[in-house]
Order: sequence, then structure tokens, then C-alpha cells
Amino acid sequence: MADDEAVRTTVADGVGTITFNRMHRRNALSLELFAALGDQLDAWRADDDVAAVVITGGEEAFSAGLDLDLQSAFTEDSRDEYSAMCLRVYGALLDYAKPTIAACAGPTLGGGCDIAVFCDIRIGAENAVFGFPQIKFGLTPYFSPLWKIVGLSQAKLLTFSGDRIDAAEALRIGLVDRLVPTGGVVGAATGLARSIAATTTRSAMINKELALRSPTMDPISALSFETSAYREVIRHPEVLERIGEAFGRLRRR
Repeated sequence: MADDEAVRTTVADGVGTITFNRMHRRNALSLELFAALGDQLDAWRADDDVAAVVITGGEEAFSAGLDLDLQSAFTEDSRDEYSAMCLRVYGALLDYAKPTIAACAGPTLGGGCDIAVFCDIRIGAENAVFGFPQIKFGLTPYFSPLWKIVGLSQAKLLTFSGDRIDAAEALRIGLVDRLVPTGGVVGAATGLARSIAATTTRSAMINKELALRSPTMDPISALSFETSAYREVIRHPEVLERIGEAFGRLRRR
């Protein structure tokens, strides 16, 4: 399969879906796949038709991690290119303007697990396996976003050992937010994304901004910031219209 088909994308009902399309390599991360992922995230950042983004590899494999053909043949140039691509794509996810959901099935390992960790929400299938096997080679993961999700102790367990965990353990430690039967993870993630999109793209982006900024603030600054956001949106005609419609439905009951 050509690397220009490394991802497939769709937009429907306010949800943009990026599907890794290298199943012949268990969706291993090539430079082309990384670039396609970054390009699509950039394209949807200001697209009003996309309120939330689902990232998935389908029902069999999210991503087995960095393509070993690339890793085993690194040159100085390709190593630098890969490092720059990591900064670009993970940085885009870390500060993305819209909610992102990883729909994880099968192997979700190494860089694939990193992608899932950098998303806002993770939905796991019962056949999912998570971990950072590159640690067995002496390599490193991205620790900072991981520990904020699972806590320091669990992050240390995962990153010091490089051991893999199954979906049930991932749910127990909070690495995944919801666990669904095998074969249903894309549908579950899409359903959640549609629920987010139903709040409108503008609302989804405002709430994502709160989620990005408030945790870095002291409590008083966060209170002020969130109050300012509320004061702004409560004046918006669309919000007032939706509130009026909701009260109208209540009166008709």
C-alpha cells in the first residue's frame, strides 16, 4: 500500500475521523503517516465543520509503534527528521483547539501509545494492549502527559519496565476512559464525538480551551478565567436561542 494512503479521513455530523491505513504493518508509524496525521490536524483546526476529532487504526490495531524498518535504518538526517516530526505532531495534539478522542484496539504501543496519550480522551476495546516496548531497547517514552493521566506511580511502572498491559488494567489505572467490546471501539468513539459536536463547534472549542489552560493556573486565576469565558458565551445569540428553546420544551411538557 502506498504511503500516500497512510491515513484515511472522513467528516460527518461534526466529527472528523483520521484512520491509520497501514494495516500491513499493524499501522506502524512511518514518517509519511506522521506527516499525514499532522497535515490533517492542521487542516481541521479552523474548519467549522469539524467540532471533534477521532483518531483510530480501526478495530484490529491502533498502532504497533514506530516502524522498525525506519528505526533500524536511521541516519543522522532521518533521525533528525523523525524528531522534528514528533515535535510537530505531538505538539499539535497537545495544544489542539478541538477535543480529540483516540479509539484504541489491538496493539497500542510505543509511539502509538504516545499518540493515544496525547489525545484528550481514550476509548479502549477489550482486545487493546498498551505499553512502551521501546524501553526494552533503552529508548524513552513521553512521560509528562502519561503521568498526568495515570499518576506518577503507574507512569513509573509503565515507563521503567516497558511491560505491556491489557485493556482491563488500562481501565483500572485510568489510561483509558471507557472500555467497550472488541469490534465496537470506533462506533463508541464516534458516538462520543457526535455528542461533543452537538454542543456546536464553537462550544467545543471554548470548553477545550478551558481544559487546556485552567489546569496550569492557580485556583483564583482559573476562577477568573472561567468566569470570563462564561460571561462571554452567555451573551452569544446562539446560546441564548438554545436556552430559550430548552425552556420552551420544558413548558410544553
